[in-house]
Amino acid sequence: MLVAPDGRVLATARRRLETHYPGPGRVEQDGDAVWAACRGAIATSFEMAGRTPLDVAAVGVTTQRASIVLWERAGGAAVAPVVIWSDLRGMTRSRVLHEAGFPVWPQVPAAKLEALLESVPDGLRRAEDGHLAWGTLDSWLVFRLTGGGAHVTDASNAWMTGYADFDHPGTWNDALLSFQGLPDRFFPRIADSWGDLATTDASVFGAVVPVTALLADQPAGMIAHAALGDRDWKMTYGTSGVLMACTGAHMVSPHRTMPPEVLCRVAGRTTFAVEGMVISTGTAIDWLCHGLGLFASAEAMEAAACAVSDSGGVIFRPSLQGLGAPHGIAGARGLMDGLTPATQPGHVARAALEGIAMRVREIACTLKAAENFALPDALPIDGGLSANSEFLQIQADLLGMPVRRHAVREATAYGAALAAGLGAGLLQTADLVTRAHYDREFLPRISAEEADARYAAWAAAVQLAP
Repeated sequence: MLVAPDGRVLATARRRLETHYPGPGRVEQDGDAVWAACRGAIATSFEMAGRTPLDVAAVGVTTQRASIVLWERAGGAAVAPVVIWSDLRGMTRSRVLHEAGFPVWPQVPAAKLEALLESVPDGLRRAEDGHLAWGTLDSWLVFRLTGGGAHVTDASNAWMTGYADFDHPGTWNDALLSFQGLPDRFFPRIADSWGDLATTDASVFGAVVPVTALLADQPAGMIAHAALGDRDWKMTYGTSGVLMACTGAHMVSPHRTMPPEVLCRVAGRTTFAVEGMVISTGTAIDWLCHGLGLFASAEAMEAAACAVSDSGGVIFRPSLQGLGAPHGIAGARGLMDGLTPATQPGHVARAALEGIAMRVREIACTLKAAENFALPDALPIDGGLSANSEFLQIQADLLGMPVRRHAVREATAYGAALAAGLGAGLLQTADLVTRAHYDREFLPRISAEEADARYAAWAAAVQLAP
């Protein structure tokens, strides 16, 4: 995405990534394909905008959090498949780490990195010798963009690896590294979320340009919504669905499934947040469209959902890869109920949209019910699924509050660009409010009592306590 300092989006380019599921709970991508897609999207964005890399003042990078890349320092080629954050191969190891005193959950790299390293011939020895490096996806992309000149990540990404020192944000947990026998040199340096971080390689990017922002996707979305004040919140519908609320300088945990996280860290000052996740959001849509082949595209699925007045009794729980907040059941799997010979594809489509909206309701209600956790009366939203107006009306109905759609659907990329402007001194944080534009507000059309009744019926059908 190319963004002007005044917030205008000059061009957006995208490439579809193929995800592989080599076994139950396994989720991988091909590193070479990811890098090729990134290079292609960068080139296309310049073509669309009629600009060149020489026109770029600063680069910001954001990616999904907690995905693992293992690569050769010489050249940067990945030496193993990219292990996506939702991969559950770390379930057993996470329990062992918990018992050893390290609070690690199954999706984070700390539960999976050892196994990935063991899958590479002489992996540990090569890591100790400095021939191999690891990082989350952001770290690897910066390594490639800089021609190997920078092996960095930021605190928002580092926090979600399970390796961060939770008492000292911005540093690694030496005790955990020692427990796993991993060398310090194997890990990226933890840099500020924005500022003078690195420089692109002209032979890779086309020009020498400062990299001035590095953020995880959900914190980048918060930047796009100018949600840096205490209790500001937003909802992003991506591969997962994440409702995040800022808690300022305080580490707050309103629920056992919502631990504190780093939103950003700049010049020694850390801003914290909490979040609740619907693990299977875009994943569920993609599965229905491409996995089962029920719909040709997400747009076709929306049309099918609009063609019916209700779900025809079909109930869907979007938990294909676990059940996130406020339940925290990693071993849960997706559920669909109420199928009859009269069930049409549109009923399944509508049930899936309702299921995602129900899960968001659960998280929002958990946050709003937390002691001393007052939240705004409208929910700002973004993400690919936010293009589905029928879904957003369902969401507003079930939440019982207005839902405001960001004018830039891919707000995480937009937020990364704005953060790059902050890091380059082109913007100040006060400017973010004027860059957050909303193109539509969806108001509830049903009563709170009807919303409550619909949720209770759904929760009972999908075996969750209402």
